[in-house]
Amino acid sequence: MQVNYTWYTGHKKELLLFAVAFTLRVMMFLILWQWFIVLGHMPHSASQYPIVEGDSSSYFILAQNLLQNHVYSLSASPPFIPESFRLPGYPFFLYFFQLLGFPLVLIIFVQMLLGSGSVVLTYLLGKKFLSEKPAFIAAILLCIEPTTLFFSTFVGSETVFIFALLLGIYLFLRKEENFVRGFLLAFVGGLFFGFAILTRVIAQFLPPFMFIAYLALYRKELRPYAKSAAHLAAFCIGIILVIAPWSLRNHALYGVFDISATPYVNFAQYNLPLFYAYSHNISLEETYAIYSAPLISSTTPIASLANKSIFQKQIHDSLQGHLFSYLYFHFIKTLPFFVTDGIRDMNRFVGLVPIPPDQTNFSDMLIRGDIVGILGYFVSPSPNLWMLLLGSTPWMLISSLWLFELVYVLIKRPSVFWFVCIASGIILYFALLTGPVTEHRYRMPAAPFMLLLAVQGALTLRHLFRTRGAATSPIQSL
Repeated sequence: MQVNYTWYTGHKKELLLFAVAFTLRVMMFLILWQWFIVLGHMPHSASQYPIVEGDSSSYFILAQNLLQNHVYSLSASPPFIPESFRLPGYPFFLYFFQLLGFPLVLIIFVQMLLGSGSVVLTYLLGKKFLSEKPAFIAAILLCIEPTTLFFSTFVGSETVFIFALLLGIYLFLRKEENFVRGFLLAFVGGLFFGFAILTRVIAQFLPPFMFIAYLALYRKELRPYAKSAAHLAAFCIGIILVIAPWSLRNHALYGVFDISATPYVNFAQYNLPLFYAYSHNISLEETYAIYSAPLISSTTPIASLANKSIFQKQIHDSLQGHLFSYLYFHFIKTLPFFVTDGIRDMNRFVGLVPIPPDQTNFSDMLIRGDIVGILGYFVSPSPNLWMLLLGSTPWMLISSLWLFELVYVLIKRPSVFWFVCIASGIILYFALLTGPVTEHRYRMPAAPFMLLLAVQGALTLRHLFRTRGAATSPIQSL
């Protein structure tokens, strides 16, 4: 009993954060259940809550096919065509709990538990590499962050992905005095990180960056080098054990070791058409027709690894001679990642306010130099404008404080230098790989790190103002 009490007193903040985060998620779920199911407000996008249109319904179909037909396919009936676009991590998560007899609502509650765990992991990462105060404040902010809160109640991969990613990073970046314990934690961290990669392919290039992060954070404690090498190897082995079977499955089916067609499809069928429409000043409908034409005769689904060679040719031909122009386009279209709101998209699901027929795209207007059009939007008040301002203003502040902290540590080189640089690298990684198709949901994996650094930046700014105020005080000068 004494041991349990001691453990409780040593983890009160973690338990408090978990309880607050889970309570808020349950409240959000109950509100949405009341709105969608009890009151019958069923816009098309959320007509089967907690399943919504798009990826959500596809994940559910994949899980159902695994459960009923033992195949990983989106086909409604035989012959079942293998799926290579959506990764198996989240469908297998649904399948596992359905196999245990969990109803979908209960699985969502498990998912909300994992989302609450992500809040605690944010606190633990911040506490370890920054300090207690910014860690706790950032975790509280993540508790109430609207996008994270809202989408944790839907069938969707983001919540599970973020939990696996943060847990993998935390376990890997922990340094234990006991070698065996440290080795096992790194290995388990690799397993979770591998699962994160098999949930969202965007994480597949992060492991090398994690190796650099470990070497930078513990650069003065790497000896004996054999133990440090074993730690890195354990993490790497854990990742490989998770993703290798899926890579081999795809090689058997398509002759390639890629784990997903997603990077090729997103770049060749979304990014490049957007760039082509911008650079040739033609409509998106025309560009989509141009880029989909080579795939019309394909006997497999368009979003398949079977079409990898077609996608690669499209990418090569489109960027040849236009690389710098595309990089400029990619950079401008990435900017909304840091400031875009999620409230308008949530409204699209809920249907509380009528959705305007023309959704303004500010990055399109900015890249075309339509400053007058941007200003005109703000002098024409509408519910859409108020939702944009309400949702974007906090993220403008968060991004500004993060960038301030990054500049500050680059100049002053304080003790938190390496963690701020590493966390900033993770933020930029997700921003740049998301690119032109960015939206608020794609910012969710970066949100814990953005909040940690924004709070740290706010505390740094407060410290600088206090120091300056004390230095210029008349009493001090006497």
